[in-house]
Amino acid sequence: MKRTAFTATIDQLKEKIINGEWPPGSRIPTLQQISKELEVSVPTVREALRTLESQGNVSIEHGRGMYVRNDPLLLEDPTGNLKELGDISLVKLLAARILIEPELAALSAEHATLTQVKQLRELADRMVQQMEEGGPFLDTDLAFHRLIAESAQQPVLLRMMESIYPLLSEGRKHTNTLPHMRTKASNYHVLIAIAIEERHSDQARQLMYHHINDMLEALKK
Repeated sequence: MKRTAFTATIDQLKEKIINGEWPPGSRIPTLQQISKELEVSVPTVREALRTLESQGNVSIEHGRGMYVRNDPLLLEDPTGNLKELGDISLVKLLAARILIEPELAALSAEHATLTQVKQLRELADRMVQQMEEGGPFLDTDLAFHRLIAESAQQPVLLRMMESIYPLLSEGRKHTNTLPHMRTKASNYHVLIAIAIEERHSDQARQLMYHHINDMLEALKK
């Protein structure tokens, strides 16, 4: 499948961080400068940077500018610590996620900032749109779950989730091929975002549980 301009832009911006062109803590050029350099529209650059912000790679500070997060882990191989784990089945990965992510969703409903709540709804709506258009939405999917972990205000659990993101990414490629799973996942994301926005922690917990359990049960069949 041909990459969209949006996906290609995300990849190019990530490469600037990985190769050191944009080192940790550095200020990112303006939207207009990036748009001109990459030959894509300003809205495409804006959405790509928002995705990178949701993934924890950049910080967008209104009135001050955009910066690469001052986090040395960004330049490390994210799969390095996972290579020792060997092969982990998708069922085991989902079984682990179902122990952690429902509680993160509940905590997000309690602690997410208004900005994070808005970003979660935007990511959920974007995934629905991308799915309807038949385009790739893996980055949006992962950004949604990462933002929930971040907004839960539990740094230890966030670091635990970050350590399995490479596995999570691979797992998503498989679960998204299950019958009706993409449609169900995008709908769950919207419902979870609404529950968090309305500060219904129990509902957010239950929705996240059923979201992951649906994938787990489908794989077991």
